Amino acid sequence: MLKDTDLVVVRNRNNGSTGYSLDKNFHREFEYNETKKIPLSELKHLTFVPGGQYILDNYLVVESQEALDALNMTVEPEYFYTEEQVEDILFNGSIDAFADFLDFAPNGALELAKTIAIKEQIPDVRKRNMLSEKTGLNINNAIMVNEIMDADDEPEVTEEKQRRVPIEEKKPETAPTRRVIIKK
Repeated sequence: MLKDTDLVVVRNRNNGSTGYSLDKNFHREFEYNETKKIPLSELKHLTFVPGGQYILDNYLVVESQEALDALNMTVEPEYFYTEEQVEDILFNGSIDAFADFLDFAPNGALELAKTIAIKEQIPDVRKRNMLSEKTGLNINNAIMVNEIMDADDEPEVTEEKQRRVPIEEKKPETAPTRRVIIKK
């Protein structure tokens, strides 16, 4: 049994930063994929703060089953998925395994799946469509937009133009000379 003073490993699954405030003088911030050791008492306190339970359920991963039990949290296996596991299910998982992931994964894992799917351009159109339907973001369009933006970022290579027909050289005309000298 964990004591309130025991430290629990907590990981940010969100594809951005995640933070929470427990009172006027206390704020904790997690950067992308950052792991911290947090006292169990702080996590218990977080469950009573508005939005705190949502953060624990969807964006932060409490790595200890014993701590989850102390927080009265029941989670599915997808709760613990790391970025590598989400990427693996996107590229190598069966359609059924991916459907289970979409049905049972917390929002933070789904956000991570969207980011990976777009960045790595998952080739399986069925998985793209399933993820689009679940999240409301058209993955195909997002990939296409990224390709267009990447193409715009690449510097254009311009070749020096070469003439196919040589230019005839014109003889310079001689400047006219005055016949009358003008006095000033």
